[in-house]
Amino acid sequence: MANDRLRAAREGTPSRRHPGPIGRDELAALVSEFVTKHDERGRLSAFDANHLGKLERGTVARPSPPIRAALCALLDASEADLGFVPQCGTERVSAALIGTVHTDRAALECVAQVLASLRRLEDATSAGEVLPTVRTQAALVSRLADNARSPLRKQAVGLLSELEQYLGWLSIPLERWEESRKHLDRASVLALEADDPMRLSTALSFAAYRNLRRDHLRSAEALNEAAARDERVHVGLRTYVQFQRAEVLARDGSRTEALDALKVADHLADELPDDEDELPSSAYWYVPSFFHGQRAFVLKALGDEREARRIATEALEIMPPSWRDSEWAGRRRKLAELDA
Repeated sequence: MANDRLRAAREGTPSRRHPGPIGRDELAALVSEFVTKHDERGRLSAFDANHLGKLERGTVARPSPPIRAALCALLDASEADLGFVPQCGTERVSAALIGTVHTDRAALECVAQVLASLRRLEDATSAGEVLPTVRTQAALVSRLADNARSPLRKQAVGLLSELEQYLGWLSIPLERWEESRKHLDRASVLALEADDPMRLSTALSFAAYRNLRRDHLRSAEALNEAAARDERVHVGLRTYVQFQRAEVLARDGSRTEALDALKVADHLADELPDDEDELPSSAYWYVPSFFHGQRAFVLKALGDEREARRIATEALEIMPPSWRDSEWAGRRRKLAELDA
């Protein structure tokens, strides 16, 4: 079946080269440029007008995540707007929402794929750009969870926790502090219900970060300690929590304890998997280049601004281009430019 939504979105987008709608050749070139720019390893994209034609004709129903993210950004649309939600998944989601069938794994995986794409889109745009769509997905999963039977209810509640956690994170750069607190509190409760230590630890660490940004250091320390209690979580998250602990302690004047925490964090960073495919899809940024920047924040809090600036500059240089220009990397850029 032809993807009329994608074709209509393209034809409704003005060309950057001439009057009228953007053509396949022009859009394909922009997609290829976008994918190459945002590839973590700087790999060239072979996407061309022929590939785009296959998508519009429906020969290929769902392209890879980087292509989907590029088309969403360039056409200012969601995956659903462009017809990229898997048809079988769409049908299962719709049936579950109206109560025709109970929520099943296919419906939940459909939403999880959309969430993964939104995270990549945030890297290329901003928190405000993806926030409305994440809200929609959270409302949808809330209804799916209500319609889910055990044991799939636990999976649905876990996914809802992740969406609430993400909403809490996205609210921080927008300085919607109370909104962020409510989402992160709900994410923690849902993670407890789902018995999901990874999602619970992430929600607590994000809540600690929220308080750290507001200089509420006592609350940040308590939440960080709670996030570190369960060692069943992935080493990437444990590394993030430990760097966060070092920064909190340094900001609070506990220099010796902060240095001890920094040593632990550096040791954990050395244990990160070499293959990024081993990272959870919701935590693909837990890689050395990301943690290099976290180390810079700790050094700044310890008063070593010169070394902090150097480390922050290095972190930006070794980051994938899409991350370097992202909104969340702003703290690193600000630190790298300190007294420049």
